[in-house]
Amino acid sequence: MQQELLKRCPCYLIQSGHFKNNIHDIEGRKDIIELNYMGSAEFEGGELFNSTKRMLVNMDFYDFFSFPNYVNEKEESLMVYAPKMYINHIANIVDRLANSSYGLKKYCTLNDVIRNYDQIFKTKDDFWWDIENDFYIFFGENHAHLIKEAQIKMLENKKIKLGDWDELAEYYLLKNPDLSEEAIQFLQQKKSNSIKRYIKKIRVQRMNK
Repeated sequence: MQQELLKRCPCYLIQSGHFKNNIHDIEGRKDIIELNYMGSAEFEGGELFNSTKRMLVNMDFYDFFSFPNYVNEKEESLMVYAPKMYINHIANIVDRLANSSYGLKKYCTLNDVIRNYDQIFKTKDDFWWDIENDFYIFFGENHAHLIKEAQIKMLENKKIKLGDWDELAEYYLLKNPDLSEEAIQFLQQKKSNSIKRYIKKIRVQRMNK
């Protein structure tokens, strides 16, 4: 199960690519996005597959979030497809990538696109994927439905089983006592007894601080 669990990591490995112009039948991510070749063993040792699997197993925990303070030359807002309970951590990563390209395994072009430097460097990138924190960055709400459809198709075609909400939610609550109140409420949706007991314990501890 460890390989199927989402985690919070330092930002280091970013895959990039761009949305294809002519999109017809969608059977997976490859039908909507052209990924750049990264040329590193880090990306050739199953990292992309492992991240894909975690994102599919945990699909119920994902949602789309908008960052309207970051736009591209088309005035499209930056979006992320990410696990809701880790959105604060992910928002910090997005801010870092939007304002700097340093300290990563491979250069990230997100900052260039936001500053409209992409015309200088001739990048076509409009998609970025943190393959350790397991979330996508892209521009434009119009791409959200394509990503959602691709994820659903990959879940079906790869015969990957969607994770059990109660089992996973309990794990994330137990391992992450610093989750926001919004994240806690999100994780308790299924209202299993064990999760309700743990959430009550968290809130009592916070009140006593």
